[in-house]
Amino acid sequence: MGSFCRWLLAVWCVQVCSSGTAQVSAFSTAYINVSFVTPEINRTIWRREEMGLYGIESPTYAVTGTVYLADPIHACANDTRFARPSAAPGIALMQRGNGCTFTYKINAAARSGASAAVIFNDYSTDNQVIQMSHPGTSIVAVMIGYSHGMKLVELLKTDVPVSMTIEVGLQRGLWMSHYSILFISISFFIITTATVCYFIFYFAQRLNSMRQRNHKQKQMKAKAKKAISQLKVRTLKQGDQETGPDADACAVCIESYKPGDVLSVLTCNHFFHKACVEPWLMEHRTCPMCKCDILKALGVETEAKEQHTPSVTSDLRSFPSSPEEMNSDPESHTDAAASGYESLQAEEHHPEHTHQGLEAVCVDMQPHYDNPAFENETRS
Repeated sequence: MGSFCRWLLAVWCVQVCSSGTAQVSAFSTAYINVSFVTPEINRTIWRREEMGLYGIESPTYAVTGTVYLADPIHACANDTRFARPSAAPGIALMQRGNGCTFTYKINAAARSGASAAVIFNDYSTDNQVIQMSHPGTSIVAVMIGYSHGMKLVELLKTDVPVSMTIEVGLQRGLWMSHYSILFISISFFIITTATVCYFIFYFAQRLNSMRQRNHKQKQMKAKAKKAISQLKVRTLKQGDQETGPDADACAVCIESYKPGDVLSVLTCNHFFHKACVEPWLMEHRTCPMCKCDILKALGVETEAKEQHTPSVTSDLRSFPSSPEEMNSDPESHTDAAASGYESLQAEEHHPEHTHQGLEAVCVDMQPHYDNPAFENETRS
């Protein structure tokens, strides 16, 4: 609500400024027709040029009359005289500057009976003109360049009669009215609001997605923690096969096993240092070597199905004995791994239990490595 009020205030300021600058920026040029008779050859010379600029408060209509000069030329003195050649309304010629305003000069010309006031620019401005501001005046007021004005002054000082006609030239208004400014302001506000709303919606979606992802990760970590607590833990002793010189190293930290190391045995019967594999399982929930999903193998349900590489179990009881069994569904391998892992735990708790009618088969299996270079080093 506060931003909307600030926007309304900004629009109001733009309207006020535009209404104020509308008068300043709108202007009309003036065509100056000058004619005089040269005394040397007794020939009338005339020229027409768009050299003038109407003042801001000046009426914009055509004026014709005889030009006469102010004395003094700046028309700032209280005793300024205008040498009118006849009783007919004429056009007073004055110079800019000398400490008085345009309004003072124009009103002095109006008191002398002039129908228009032509003010030429100050020295060193060449033929540059400005739009005069002269509130409180009633006659036509036009500014011309310094060079043009001095030519007229030279003619008048040599008593050459000069006639002048002021005509309205091109009327140039604001390139953009205050209605256009208001329309652009409203359009800008609408576009800005739409953009802000879009970014708010976008970031809200991103935030919601991040929250859902974090919530899902927390749930998956909780399930992974539950699954890790069900894994078999084993402490190595002196003389165990895993501590021998030809034994495999931990695939996570690439260090050999030593007596006293605590190992975690996964559902696929791969084992690693407990301190190494548990952080991995919290993040990935799969075996670092065969990618077996411990959550599925231990029966921990997941809310969202994740794509994993089909795992190849190394359980001795479920190892395929024929090519047909090797092409079976990967899910059967996972289920077999789970059953094998549970059977191992059962045998550990009940060593006296024996399976009747089953003959133990020992198969020498080489561990699977994801890193071929590591595999070559281990085999060598």
